[in-house]
Amino acid sequence: MTPALRNLEMTILGLGFLGLAWGKSRLNGYTTPNRVTKSDDEGKVAYLLDIFASLRRFLPPHVDLRGRDVLELSPGASRGNGVLFLALGARSYHAIDVFDLAGGEGPAFYEQLLDHFPEGREADRERARAIAFTPGAREFGYAVGRDFDIPRLAEGRGFDLIVSCAAFEHYDDPAQAIAGLTQVARPGCESVHIIDLQTHSRWIRERDPNNIYRYPEPFYRLFRFPGQPNRQRPADYIRNFVAKGWSDVRFVPSRTIDPALRELSLRGLAAPFASLDDMSVLDGALTARYPGPGGDWEMAS
Repeated sequence: MTPALRNLEMTILGLGFLGLAWGKSRLNGYTTPNRVTKSDDEGKVAYLLDIFASLRRFLPPHVDLRGRDVLELSPGASRGNGVLFLALGARSYHAIDVFDLAGGEGPAFYEQLLDHFPEGREADRERARAIAFTPGAREFGYAVGRDFDIPRLAEGRGFDLIVSCAAFEHYDDPAQAIAGLTQVARPGCESVHIIDLQTHSRWIRERDPNNIYRYPEPFYRLFRFPGQPNRQRPADYIRNFVAKGWSDVRFVPSRTIDPALRELSLRGLAAPFASLDDMSVLDGALTARYPGPGGDWEMAS
């Protein structure tokens, strides 16, 4: 098959997946933030431990979690990361989201999660258990609002560490979200955000990871639904953080397109993306510190 025919095939198949995602959202709403089912506790534990390890890996080496007030944006179906932060000495954890996906999670799951996480001082681990088992504990907060008004949902708190995983790519207005988190960031606040830049539909992302970038914006938005990937690229996120006064802004790629697919995946992209030099990046982490003297930034290789 020639490259031109393959591009046409992937474009047509991609339209089908866009339509399926739109229809699923209309019928069921937003209920599955990841591939792990709510009843699969072992799968949830493994998933959270992997995410938590990734967040810690991207934190600057000098950052100590002890005594920090942590905000997590859009934790999805679990606040398990919060329990792990508390187990490592964080003073408090607060999560905010658009959808109430983690509200029904019980403390028994947090106990199971801690059983698989041997790190942390025993006193901190016991404190984490006590807080997680206390309904409505302020040190383990959770607030939901469809308007995703971060300052309001923060409930008057300030934070020393703000994190998210696979959240920013789903925000309709990332710049607004960055403006909101900036309002609740204390001086010296660190921020770590793992961002998935590729096509999300499972089958086609393995064969054409840049599929969502093949369509002009008006056409892509015909299939708009809550949580649809916003198609922002690393430079867009960097620019918005710098504009709000953050410093040491870096985007570190985690994965890039497989070399066997790279040339084909970079062909036939819509005009705004065809000329970008970072279209082989699949995901990565943005890190930043607030405030910043001059808004320095870097796209890591």
